[in-house]
Amino acid sequence: MIEVVIPAHNAAAYLRETLESIAAQTRPPARVTVVDDRSTDGTPALVEAAARELAPRVEIRLLPNAGPPGPAAARNTAIRAATAQWIALCDADDLLLPEHHAALAAIVGTPGTVLGFGDCSLFESDGGEVLVPSHHAKSGLPALPSRPAAAGGRTLEGTDFAAMLRGPRIATSACLIRREAVLAAGLFDEAMRFAEDYDLFLRLAWLGRFAFTTMQVARKRVHAANLSQERNRARFSLGNLRSAVKLRGIARAADPAPFRPGPEDRALCEAMAPRFAETALYDASRGGFAAYAVAARLAAGAGFAGKVLHPRHLARLLAGRLGLLDRGRAAHTPPAGV
Repeated sequence: MIEVVIPAHNAAAYLRETLESIAAQTRPPARVTVVDDRSTDGTPALVEAAARELAPRVEIRLLPNAGPPGPAAARNTAIRAATAQWIALCDADDLLLPEHHAALAAIVGTPGTVLGFGDCSLFESDGGEVLVPSHHAKSGLPALPSRPAAAGGRTLEGTDFAAMLRGPRIATSACLIRREAVLAAGLFDEAMRFAEDYDLFLRLAWLGRFAFTTMQVARKRVHAANLSQERNRARFSLGNLRSAVKLRGIARAADPAPFRPGPEDRALCEAMAPRFAETALYDASRGGFAAYAVAARLAAGAGFAGKVLHPRHLARLLAGRLGLLDRGRAAHTPPAGV
């Protein structure tokens, strides 16, 4: 069985269309759980109306977020209350294509598989223009070595952790995750509001195998209120650093159970943590002293105090304070050699 989990904060503008896309699945879910995250725009009333009007095609229930604000705690609320074996994650503004459930359920049948994912496109909300035809192509997934798996799916060669660490390969609304594996992994980190899905996927990669299909299973809506906007770049970088520090700690543990990091994964954790620290400090240095203080504390606590006082970071902070920093150009400057 599949249960769809939707975190919703002030999602009334798009949520009805999202729910209709789920009701149109060729393989209906056992239930859809929408978790209201302190909305003030009528989201709960919209969900209750949709539950009446879309029945009996789909069962929809509404729960309040039982944790702190943010999608991580909202998703955890639903996952804890779920009874289905598989969880389909869906953002409140995205659309699932009709074969989403059927295609993903088919590829996760191999024992030991904890996550299945498909491709998705990104479209501009107002006009419908397709901005990214293939998330797989954008993430570089087709270039990675893979082998055939169940029902026309594929699995990656090597470790899924290595493939995922080097770049976000999975769109949140285009995946199916095994509930018991998510519980074993510790659920979403509720202290994270950015990159929390990437963090969970990396931990899941140490619990079992991933399978993927090249089929398009979702459409991601792009609009001004998306969290994944350039203005939140520093927050995502900080989230990635938090995740890297956590994963390095697990990899270094004498007994990391239930996780099973291999030698390659351990080496990657040691190599990537300083790179993530460098990126977080770079992006935070463009955001001002308050943002930099947060990143600096985390980086220093992780053993990267030397990077905190890098002259170029400090010069960038000062330039920002004096209004001399070209933020538009610097936003796309890679952190290497900072």
